[in-house]
Amino acid sequence: MALVLRRGLETTPDLQQRLSFLVNHHGLWTLGWLTWTFAALTILYFYVAFAAVHQPSSRFAVLLTVAALGPDLAAQSIEIGVLPSLAVREFSANAAPDLFLTVHRGAVMLSGFAANGLYSATALLLVWGARHAYPAWVSAVGTAVGVFGIALSIAALLDSVAGMFWTNVFLVPAILLWLLAIAMTVGK
Repeated sequence: MALVLRRGLETTPDLQQRLSFLVNHHGLWTLGWLTWTFAALTILYFYVAFAAVHQPSSRFAVLLTVAALGPDLAAQSIEIGVLPSLAVREFSANAAPDLFLTVHRGAVMLSGFAANGLYSATALLLVWGARHAYPAWVSAVGTAVGVFGIALSIAALLDSVAGMFWTNVFLVPAILLWLLAIAMTVGK
């Protein structure tokens, strides 16, 4: 996201530059969103595997993750299949970008607010259900994932570009650290 997608997102404040990026780098944009699609499926896999070890308290959490996939994959489909064509239309015709901005905002609400909120709630439920199975520091890192994720959802709801940026800055490393912490402590 930091290397590719940011040039087509709100982190590039000049709308013409955003549209130009989507027009001129459609393949790169698509590849970037496909990696996020893979990440969503990876989250589901991790949560299912985690829940299998810590059942039965984790079944509901997995169902929340399954529910999150709907809006997340829908948003990514919009980003891949709809926004580039809107960018071409609005960039080449110097048309008002209202439709582009509205559709993109809908995708942000689906993925950044709805899906991310469900993923974050799932993380908190999984951490709580497995709190006795791991050292306190592992649970703290998992809790940070949930908290940063909820903060990202709030930032998306409020349409705060800075909030979405900074919560991602902390959320992504927290997720990676949590995964590493679980891997390091399994079997100890």
